[in-house]
Order: sequence, then structure tokens, then C-alpha cells
Amino acid sequence: MKLAKMMRVAAVGLLALGLVALAGCGVQGGTGDATPKNASEPAADANANDNGEAPAGDVVSTAMVAYANGDQVLFVDQDTQTPYIPTNLDDATIVVDGQDVDEDALVAGNIVQVTGNGIMLESYPGQYPGISKVEVIEQGNPADAEQYADIVDTVFAAPDQSQVPSGNLDYKTADAQVSVMLDPYEFQWKWDTEDGQVSEANASGFAADGNGAVSENTPDARIAEATDAFIAFSVNPTSVEIERTPLIKDASAKIDPAAEDEDVPSTLGDDGAIALRIEPNYLYEVKATFPQGEAEYAFYTVS
Repeated sequence: MKLAKMMRVAAVGLLALGLVALAGCGVQGGTGDATPKNASEPAADANANDNGEAPAGDVVSTAMVAYANGDQVLFVDQDTQTPYIPTNLDDATIVVDGQDVDEDALVAGNIVQVTGNGIMLESYPGQYPGISKVEVIEQGNPADAEQYADIVDTVFAAPDQSQVPSGNLDYKTADAQVSVMLDPYEFQWKWDTEDGQVSEANASGFAADGNGAVSENTPDARIAEATDAFIAFSVNPTSVEIERTPLIKDASAKIDPAAEDEDVPSTLGDDGAIALRIEPNYLYEVKATFPQGEAEYAFYTVS
């Protein structure tokens, strides 16, 4: 299990390098390059300004549809060759030949212009929940997407049931896009083995001890104000509960053990990404349920 986990962490680290390149325009709040990389110009964006550019703050990039089958869609950024899942496509405008369509119209080999907020969740592959528009600018050919067959097989392969999922908290500040890795501090896990038996693993831990001191293994997120954030796990959860406890003012990573926890509103998307709003100076605890069991994660916020 330790070796598999190290390999997973390494994969996420390598992926992050590509994701920074994709999201760099959004980090600085600039407007991405709206010029398509083929001779076929896309239809004008109803949200574009008079120069045909995307609104300030949007990121425009070009990707190939590497795989599309119902709600399973994979894009590969053509600048960085980074694979990612375009999540929440139901909420995005999808345009083919100047007509609004649904995601079922996307086919492998399409070259698409993607407009969004630039916040990529650093799971593997990355998840992009902030897409507002996808426009097919070149039909392409399914054979063109065969170069990504190995990536597609890896992305849509059944996950290792014995591995307790890791996660990432992703948010954006005025200066950078930040990703904080979340490892479970407590879990109850069961899975079927190849010989038909059932194995289980359990771990106990805490986010803060009996005196209120936050565990040194609990990562921190540094934010100046209330901020929209996303959490993505390596396996999609079936349900999530999030609570928070205020940190003691002027104390270093400590909560009042007698303080009451507060429920944190969150939205679990069909793609498994969790949207929430975080505020400075709280300890957040995330209880996620998966097909193989439950796991708890934590992070704290400081200004």
C-alpha cells in the first residue's frame, strides 16, 4: 500500500506542473488567447467583448476530445498535453457549427476551444469544474485521438479498491492558484480481494487533540478572506459532510475543545467534485463516504 501511495503522489506532482501552465492566465486574472489554432474560426461568443475576446478573467485554451461516451468525457490540453476531465458540462454552453448542443454531441478527435475560470482540481486526471463554454472549432477524426489511448485506459480503469482515496483542496487567491493535498487521518475500509475474500483496514486519528491543538499532520490553507474552493478525491465519494470549528484568536493552530462545530454547506457534483466556501481561521473536517467505506480528512485556514 505504501508503494502504491508513493506512486500516486508522484503522479499528482507531475500533473501539477502541467496544470500550472494551463491555469497560469487565470492566476494572474488576465484574458487568455482567444485565437483558435486552426483555419476554422469559431462562432462569436455572446459573452465576448467588441474585439471578440473572452471577458476579462476568463481563460481560453484549446483541447482535443480524447474520449467521449455519455457523461464520461476526457480532454487533453493541446499546449501542455495535460489530460483533464471537463466537469459540470451540463452547466456549460456547448457549441457545434454555431448551434447550442449537449455533451453527447462531442466525439473523440474534436478540437475544442474551452473557456473557463482556470481553476483546475489537481486530482488525477485534473478536473475542471469552472468551464463556462466549449466550442468545437475543428471536427477532427477519432483516429487522431488514438494517440491518447493509454491515458484513456488509465483514467477510466477501475480504481484499486484497497487504496483509501487521497484528496486535494483547490482554491484561488489574488496571486496564485493553490492546491492542498488531503490525506485521511481516520478511516474504516473494506474491499473484495481477487480470491473472493473480504479484506479490511482501519485507522484512528484526530484533527485536533483533547487540548484543542491542531495535529501537525493537518495541512493549512492561507486565505485573506472568504474564498470559493473545491475538493476532489482520487475516487468519487457517494456523500460528504463538512464541519468547521473556529480557531482561537491569537493562538497558533488551536481550537477551543468546548466550541460547537458548525455545518458547512457544500455541493457534491455528479463528477465527484465538492464545491464549498471557506473562511479564514477555522478547522475544517471532511467526512467522505465511498463504496468501500468512510474516511475523514481535515485542513485549517489562516489569514
